[in-house]
Amino acid sequence: MKNVIIILTICFGSIASMAQNFNTELEHISIIVKDVEKSAAFYKNILHLKELPTPWGENTPLPAVFFDLGNKRELHVTEYNSEVKLHKFIHLAFAINDFDAYLQFLNKNGISYGEFSDKNMKFQTRIDGVRQIYFQDPDGYWIEVNDAKH
Repeated sequence: MKNVIIILTICFGSIASMAQNFNTELEHISIIVKDVEKSAAFYKNILHLKELPTPWGENTPLPAVFFDLGNKRELHVTEYNSEVKLHKFIHLAFAINDFDAYLQFLNKNGISYGEFSDKNMKFQTRIDGVRQIYFQDPDGYWIEVNDAKH
């Protein structure tokens, strides 16, 4: 019986040691746009994202701008002439620390926003108490801004 337990321990130990934990994390999100300069201005000026250098430098295969999303995550914006089917369920979400001031900022900049169901210039409050709005970038990508605390 003792030998059976030892053999089983060795077998199961070997199987367990072969299982790998890859620790998968989000590294970047990539979107395509029709005019990279117009989109870059939007992400810099409306979302206040910091531009990063691309890994290609001057030898970029396509016009592209990279942005820092924080926590070593990036948004890659690449100019490419292709049709993309967009839906509000597919969106980028950003949490901000001063939701009310951000709404005033959007109003001053003429950005139409609203609840998930409408661009009615109102915010909605989720069941967990987080306030959120939705608006679109120049290419129609949906963006959520909320006051979630992380």
